[in-house]
Amino acid sequence: MITVLCGATWIASAQQMTSETSLNSTNDMGMDHSHIPIALPESANRMALSLSLREDSMSGYNLILDTKHYHWSIPPSGMDMMAMMSASIDEATNNVEGHAHLYVNGEKIQRVYGKYLHLPEALFRDGLNSISVTLNNHGHMYWTIDDKKVLATLFINRGGSPLITHKFESFPANLD
Repeated sequence: MITVLCGATWIASAQQMTSETSLNSTNDMGMDHSHIPIALPESANRMALSLSLREDSMSGYNLILDTKHYHWSIPPSGMDMMAMMSASIDEATNNVEGHAHLYVNGEKIQRVYGKYLHLPEALFRDGLNSISVTLNNHGHMYWTIDDKKVLATLFINRGGSPLITHKFESFPANLD
């Protein structure tokens, strides 16, 4: 059974991982990846994010990022810092533009510019692990709606059954 958590409600087993899943961690280069929030503009469509995970047929896992009202994009060439730090909105759809940040066990792994991503087995330890994704603008600020971070997290038990033990989505794109 998978526990689905919405909003800011966390359960005891998820709280046990708090120190391991802090999204304010730094990477090996000593760069701060906590970033700052940027509020979804009132004129933009309300975005949503859900995650699903499948074991890869060869090795590792395949992560699927299901988004609603979000336009995946790389920063345009020559975009100045002021523009990167603001909200970019796709005029055709009225969806905000940006990318995502992937975290495994609280460590930022990489930026993500699309829906599908392979996660190598080497990213995970035996037992309980977390996979978190935030949606971000071109300046790496994390999107918020009503002062809540747009975030989704899967807690997985590598080598256990079921694979996904808990799921948290602040603004779910699907409710399955």
